[in-house]
Order: sequence, then structure tokens, then C-alpha cells
Amino acid sequence: MYTNFSELPSNSRVWIYQAARVLTEEEIKKVEDWLTYFISTWQSHGSNLCGSFQILYRRFIVLGVDTTNNLPSGCSIDSSVAALKEIENGLGVSLFERTQIPFLEEGGKVTTVNLSEIKQKVESGVINPQSLTFNNLIDTKEKLDNEWLTCAGDTWLSRYFKKSVA
Repeated sequence: MYTNFSELPSNSRVWIYQAARVLTEEEIKKVEDWLTYFISTWQSHGSNLCGSFQILYRRFIVLGVDTTNNLPSGCSIDSSVAALKEIENGLGVSLFERTQIPFLEEGGKVTTVNLSEIKQKVESGVINPQSLTFNNLIDTKEKLDNEWLTCAGDTWLSRYFKKSVA
């Protein structure tokens, strides 16, 4: 059962998929159509799941499910991954690439840095502890609202800012 994302309770389970590039308006419309249909038929062990999605910064697809009455099963989670892979294939844009680390620049533009380039970007000062990044591993709507966008120094990236003691 599809509902508005704003109506999902704060304890709703969420998954975040990061597009490898900015989605066009046409692509966003296709994603909206695909996910609205998918969510309207999404079930766990024969029971309808109440879910929603939102597209943020034209780069992130956030899928959410209300866990109050029905928990998503392994099979229903697998079906959501299959739906996102179908979207990925239909658009020709990666949604499962995890080596591109997203950052929010001034002006609201999302850029990505390849994981292999993080150390160099920190050493050159391009990335610092106050750089805003996205924690795509968060798993609840409450964390999405409060912890998703965070300072790099407060994430696993903090290890790159530690000074070695001589």
C-alpha cells in the first residue's frame, strides 16, 4: 500500500540508493511511476506493506516501509532490491555503486569522490572534518531526518583526519 513519505512513522525502515549521477526530470518521473506501482503491490508473507519513497537531491532514492503492523520479510526486501535493479537497468545508471562517497557542496550540489581518492582529497584540504557527507547506511526514517547529512569528521571518514603521534 502506497502512502506519502511524510506519513511514515519515524521508526519506519529505510534504504537509500545513490545514483551515480544526477537524474533527469524524465528519469525521476519514471522512478516515481515504477516505485509507486511496486509499493502498491509490495507484500510480506501475503500481507500488504505500507511504504513510500522520496527522491532527494536528484541523486538519492529513499525507499521506506512502515514496520508498525507488518515487518518486511527477507523475500520482500529481496523484491525491493530487484525493483531497484530493474530501475537501474531501465535508466542505465548505477544505484548500487558503493565506492563513490557523496558530499554536499555549498549551493546544494552533490558531488562524489571515489573511495581511492579520499586520502588525497583530505591531504589537499578539499575534504575536511566539517565537509558535509551523507550516511547512506542509516536504517530508519528518524535517522534519515536527523543523521543522514552529517560532518565527515563524525563518520567513518574521521580516520583520515587523525594526526599520527610522532
